[in-house]
Amino acid sequence: MGNLPAEFEQFHWMVDMVQNVDLGLVVIDRNYHVQLWNGFMTHHSGIQSHDAIGKPIFDLFPEIPQEWFKLKTKPVYDLGCRSFITWQQRPYLFKCRNVRPITQQADFMYQNITLNPMRTTTGEIRSLFLSVQDATAEALVVLNQK
Repeated sequence: MGNLPAEFEQFHWMVDMVQNVDLGLVVIDRNYHVQLWNGFMTHHSGIQSHDAIGKPIFDLFPEIPQEWFKLKTKPVYDLGCRSFITWQQRPYLFKCRNVRPITQQADFMYQNITLNPMRTTTGEIRSLFLSVQDATAEALVVLNQK
């Protein structure tokens, strides 16, 4: 049997990292219901995790084009491969306020999104997780050069 106290401590470290990493982490199931909503997402969207979990992502963010987003998730669910949404393709997936003082010239947070499959112990993909990176500073540099 493993070292239970150490495994328990590592579990708590993982939970702490997920909640405090400077990256949005969102888990959605195949019906697009939110399963996980980390601290970054709460801070930037203003939506508390207890208000997001269990709700369809499209109810929380009605500006997300449903058919387009479903097409983006299809290869993740069907083939188990990653999919990407860059700020150049679409400035944001989740309309979040820009909270960085240096880049206040933007009305919203530009985002780079990675959609990743989540496999069960049997290899089935029932959920995916989105990592949301704040790309506002990068976007403003590029946009201000035009």
